[in-house]
Parts: sequence; structure tokens; C-alpha cells
Amino acid sequence: VIETQVYKRRWLILMIFVLYSASNAMQWIQYSIIANIITAYYNVSNFLVDMTSMIYMITYIPFIFPASYLLDRFGLRFAALAGAIGTTFGSWIKVFSVSPDRFWITFLGQSLVALSQTFILSVPARLAAVWFGPDQVSSACSIGVFGNQ
Repeated sequence: VIETQVYKRRWLILMIFVLYSASNAMQWIQYSIIANIITAYYNVSNFLVDMTSMIYMITYIPFIFPASYLLDRFGLRFAALAGAIGTTFGSWIKVFSVSPDRFWITFLGQSLVALSQTFILSVPARLAAVWFGPDQVSSACSIGVFGNQ
């Protein structure tokens, strides 16, 4: 029987993942929950505001396959960094949409954050399998998924 070596820092790695996963998930409906304010400020329809949350579902379907392939091909570190970097850049892009005539910039940033989610959602099972022993994989995976809930 081959034993998997586990490190104490595995819990830190998991918590960092949960936090950055949560930072992505918090942006999912950030505009839809205040749709009345967004429609008035940007002078756009409710449909466009709702599309800022729907873009998450729309991008997930075609991009989960490439994201999963890239996770298998290049590993956990690549997928985690792709999700984190994409979320960061998407968030920064949205900072530049403060002017009422720049809703399209909001949507561009939101789309990048949504695309990054495909990398984030494929990480928990792999992270648990790589960093945790057989008796902790289920718990680690469920904690990892919790970050995006």
C-alpha cells in the first residue's frame, strides 16, 4: 500500500482557493440584485442587466470542456492561476465602467470573470485529490465547492 504524503499547508491552500472562488462567485449577480439602480444609472434595459448574470451560464457550457482539458494537460496550478488571473483582470476592467455610458465595459469585465469561473469550478476535485489523503478527499472537495456557493 502506497501512502500519500500530506502537508500541513494543504489547509491553507484550500482556504486560499475558497476565498478566490468566493471572490468570483460574489460577482455573479452583483448587478442583478440592484437592477433598478443599474438600469437607471447606465440607461439600459432589465434584459441587459440580467445578462450580466446569465453570461456565467452561457460561457460555462462551451468553455468547461477546454478548461477541463487545460486542467488535465497543464495541471492544477495552471487552472487555479487562470481562474484567479481572469477574475482579477475582469474585476479591474469593471472598475473602468464607472461612467454611465460604459455599460459595455461592465459587460466585458463580467464576461471575463464568467469565463474564469470555468477554471475555478473544475479545481475542487483535483485540489482535493492532489493535496489530501484518501480519508479527507471528500471533505476537502466539499469545502472547495463551498467557496463558489
